[in-house]
Parts: sequence; C-alpha cells; structure tokens
Amino acid sequence: MNIEELKKLVKNSTAVLVLDNGEPSFVILKYENYKDLIFQEPDKKNAIKNGLQITDENKFLSKSAPASAKTETDIETELLEKINKDILSLKEEIEKEEKVTFAEQPSFID
Repeated sequence: MNIEELKKLVKNSTAVLVLDNGEPSFVILKYENYKDLIFQEPDKKNAIKNGLQITDENKFLSKSAPASAKTETDIETELLEKINKDILSLKEEIEKEEKVTFAEQPSFID
C-alpha cells in the first residue's frame, strides 16, 4: 500500500490500523488527532496510557480517544439531526404555502 492510499484512508477515518501477519503493528492518525492525544491534560480521576483508560469509580478498562476528536457515530448523528431539522423546516414551509394557496382560492360553496 502506498502513502497516498493511507492518506485517503486516514482522511475518511479517525485512525488506520496496520496489521503485520494478522497482528496489529501500527496505528496511523491525523496529525491533529495525534497532537490532541499527546498534549491533552491528565484528568485526576481517569488515567490515559497508551490509548487505554482506567476509571477510578469502576476500574473498567476502555479504549480512549481524544476529547476533541469526534467519532464517526457522532458525526453521523449530527448529520442526521441536521437533515431532520431541514426536513421539518421544509415541511412547515410547504404547509404554510398550502394554507396561503388554499386561502387565495375562491370558494365555490354557497
């Protein structure tokens, strides 16, 4: 795989996992995501080391992403919310136009 293919993959994703003989070998991130991960402030309750997060309250281990990096799901959710708002707005606009059009038509009922 060449560098241009990797750039395209990273551009459309948060990170790219590179496997070597079926085992994870490298993770490729956008520079901004890497910088956010390296320079984020350590939280007193949660320690983040090597991309893993251990919480004091429940001692669970979970994968962590930088707080400023939006996940693909977050982006999709925001996009769906925007589309739904646009649809609702268009629907209301159509209803208003129909009311105006209906009110302007002469009544044939006597």
